[in-house]
Amino acid sequence: MSSLTDFRFFKFIIPNMDNQIRMPPTFSNLVRETISNPIEISTTNGQSWSISWGVEEEHPHRIVFTGGWRDFYGHYHLRIGSMMLLSYHQPKFFYVTIHGTSFCENNYE
Repeated sequence: MSSLTDFRFFKFIIPNMDNQIRMPPTFSNLVRETISNPIEISTTNGQSWSISWGVEEEHPHRIVFTGGWRDFYGHYHLRIGSMMLLSYHQPKFFYVTIHGTSFCENNYE
């Protein structure tokens, strides 16, 4: 397997993402066998969140963040049109920047 150091991808917030968020299939296929559960998400304000994941029944090759996601979503006031840039550092860590609907990074100081 090729190195996944600093593997990055965008996720736009769309309707019905308040309970779970699906990871891109390409990413899911690369890490499904090696990613830790739960994973840790660290944001630009230095906070860390533990998020558990599973796979979708209909799409068993797609990782879905579930446990802890609703708290993360609410805490950062994610809304439809918000965007996240996720940077994966194997096997269990994500660094996330959150951008509002203006496409500018949100400052959570």
